[in-house]
Amino acid sequence: MGVAWMKDLLLDIALRLNRAEPGETEEEIDRVLEVVTRNLGLDQSILLLWPIEKGASPVIKRYPLGGSEQVSLKTSDTPWLMKELQNRKTIVVSHLPDDLPAHAVRDRRYLAEARIRSVLAVPLQSGITTIGGLLFFSRLHQSPFSKGTSQEIAHLAEMLASVLSRKRAAERMDDTLAYEHLLSDISATYINVPTADLDKVMSKDLGRLAHLLGADRCILYLAEDDGETFRPYLHSGWWLEEDKERVIKLNKLWEKHDPEFINGFRYLFNRWRKGEHVQWTQLDHLPPDGQRMKEAYRVFHCKSQLSVPVSVSGAPVAVLTVSNHRVHKVWPEDLVPRLRLFGEVFANALSRKRSEEDLQKAFGEVRELKERFEADYTYLRDSVEVQNDFKGIIGKSEALRQILTKVKQVAPTDATVLLLGETGTGKGLIARTLHNESKRRHRPLMQVNCAALSPSLIESELFGHEKGAFTGAASRRIGRFESACGTSLFLDEVAELPLGLQAKLLRVLQDGEFERIGGSATIKTDARIIAATNRNLEEEVKSGRFRRDLYYRLNIFPIHIPPLRERLEDIPLFVSFFVEKYEKWMGKKFDVVPQKTIRGLERHHWPGNIRELENLIERAVITSPDGELQIELPGGKKKIPSERDQTLEAFERDYITSVLEEKRWKVKGESGAAKSLGLKPSTLRTRMEKLGIRRPNK
Repeated sequence: MGVAWMKDLLLDIALRLNRAEPGETEEEIDRVLEVVTRNLGLDQSILLLWPIEKGASPVIKRYPLGGSEQVSLKTSDTPWLMKELQNRKTIVVSHLPDDLPAHAVRDRRYLAEARIRSVLAVPLQSGITTIGGLLFFSRLHQSPFSKGTSQEIAHLAEMLASVLSRKRAAERMDDTLAYEHLLSDISATYINVPTADLDKVMSKDLGRLAHLLGADRCILYLAEDDGETFRPYLHSGWWLEEDKERVIKLNKLWEKHDPEFINGFRYLFNRWRKGEHVQWTQLDHLPPDGQRMKEAYRVFHCKSQLSVPVSVSGAPVAVLTVSNHRVHKVWPEDLVPRLRLFGEVFANALSRKRSEEDLQKAFGEVRELKERFEADYTYLRDSVEVQNDFKGIIGKSEALRQILTKVKQVAPTDATVLLLGETGTGKGLIARTLHNESKRRHRPLMQVNCAALSPSLIESELFGHEKGAFTGAASRRIGRFESACGTSLFLDEVAELPLGLQAKLLRVLQDGEFERIGGSATIKTDARIIAATNRNLEEEVKSGRFRRDLYYRLNIFPIHIPPLRERLEDIPLFVSFFVEKYEKWMGKKFDVVPQKTIRGLERHHWPGNIRELENLIERAVITSPDGELQIELPGGKKKIPSERDQTLEAFERDYITSVLEEKRWKVKGESGAAKSLGLKPSTLRTRMEKLGIRRPNK
């Protein structure tokens, strides 16, 4: 048989496959099987793909699709043929079944029953991996496969293998992106979800996760106080209609903690307590010690399940399970770490929920105290209480009170705390307060500024090194994690850590152990971690500069410290404190701080926050004569005058200018100066022209 037509056909196939969109690939392969089978005058063709997931069934595409003469091939029907394909061998047999090896008994019997006389089987190879096979069958007595035809079919197999490999890679990438997108979306959602709505939102997200995995049910279990058993907390998914009444009874048994019922799940509980995931495709795959659990699951028609425990400090706190009840499902191995990440997000959200509930309880107590006293006395008492309880912290704003309430709530625990806020907001002071209010306050707080040391030095600073570990290591050095055992370690600017070092930090947070540089001995530590950063860690994670898993470990109890521009009512207190502090140093005395000065300071944007304000006051104390403090406007333009030194026109000019500067000279819009001043944009421009207000050149 000539093959010139085959070369032209393969060229056309190659062009069409290369031009096919991802969604058109399946249809194009069906067309290829049809055209090649028909043109070769064969009875049937089969495209066989080995599964990616261990234990799953292979994918089989046939041409023609139906008919009484169709070969209904299963991989178990022809084990010899399948093994030869997996070993990357091309099989051309002209007279079947007699030409098959004598030991291929099952293959001979099956092909004889199917009346197959000739077969051509070519492996589909992607690199060194065989992903499947391309098979052609004929019921003719004379083989239709010439040497040239076999070679061209081999070329066709190469093309199909390339297309299918790209398709599989794209599908895996789509799956990965879908997981990443859902994980990122869920993580971001819980930051602002009210406590009262958290369970409802989490149940919805369990449903989204089940849909993504193609699972029928998704359940979150929580560890009981006894540390031995677990109970279902939230669930989402599909139930058989006849199961609904049983589910109600099941929940009642969980609530009653019925001993006989609970003991039926001891196999699962024992595995979960050890931090082990449990997965099965069929109930019969479970070991004998899970027999009682098999019976319970069989009643609920549960066909397949995967459960992944989530641990904190080595102890499981929650378990995330996905299950199928309509068909058996094979769970890929890479799903386990993915589910663990989702479980950590859910567990952290619930931890924050409990913290918020405790916080609400504390607020309720505060409200009861407020009702006992007049407003002015309550304010004075709260101010004194803040100064006595938290030495060095100044302010009366609601934002500060919320921060201090969170500090009171989390300080006595060993939970990791993440301090978020701009530069100069006082993260270091809050970190020291957390330590001073903790049970570790008998030892000094250890501190490391991750931005102050080079990448080559920060690892030694944190973990220490052995003698001779690198050039210049003349002796052993004890790192901060080792020194901080039993106390608190404050990691300032933690986002500055190199990616390689972030992995070592994650291990310490998860397992409490590490090795010195150049050492092999594993060192245990019991350091309470307080981390701080002025960066947006979610953006850092998205850009690849910060590990996602480390972010989840640090973000157990986040405390956002607001900038000074959101604590304007605290500015007079800060001014008074800093004036008193620096006038003693300078030997001066200031009796008057004009209200105009305070209002001018309150209009400033404060990019440097409290640190900028302190520097400004120190400079003013140096330059001002005794009596009345004269503060230079931030930016060094001119002094804030006393009210008695200004005309009405000058006051208006200064006020409009300060608002324009605060709004970065934007006139119109919701964030423009006109909106803040209560003027129309055209009116504001007229006033600016009249008063000679112009935007300075950059």
